[in-house]
Amino acid sequence: MKQVRDAGESAGGRAICVQDVNAPKSAVWNQILNFDSYVGKVNKLKECKKYFAQRNKDGSSTIKVKMLIGVLPGYKYEYYCDHTFRPECNSLVWSLDYDKRSDFDDVAGHWHLEDNPNKPGTTRVFYACDIKFFGAVPAPVMNILSKQALKQATSWVKRESEELPTESIPAYMSPAY
Repeated sequence: MKQVRDAGESAGGRAICVQDVNAPKSAVWNQILNFDSYVGKVNKLKECKKYFAQRNKDGSSTIKVKMLIGVLPGYKYEYYCDHTFRPECNSLVWSLDYDKRSDFDDVAGHWHLEDNPNKPGTTRVFYACDIKFFGAVPAPVMNILSKQALKQATSWVKRESEELPTESIPAYMSPAY
């Protein structure tokens, strides 16, 4: 995991992670794409609810999700993400849903999965996320969001995928071959 604080005037940060998971890609995608089950798995996440999902003509899927993070008492952040899942590329990218009002200035990220070249039947997970706040953020909140939350963004996927290695991609997301 590599984390970088925003060097500009605005508060923000970036996380990049590469992690091996002892489960096949289908089990890992099951965890990542099952947004409605994130609460209880992702630390500090108080709400995660899919409000739009559709299969696109090009084989990709669009998934829009409302998320609410409770960082510290009195500090909650609500934001809306617009995800594009491209199964043929083993890729999920997201940004804010700019049709909705979010408590972050900007968020963008990417999950990418590959078969682990060193261990058949396992998955190499690539994760990147950028976050930008509207203004100054209290140091304890910034510490939690930039250090703890971003690191925990990937650890739960490993834990849950390894506990349920036979799970598959949710049916509404499965590619139509």
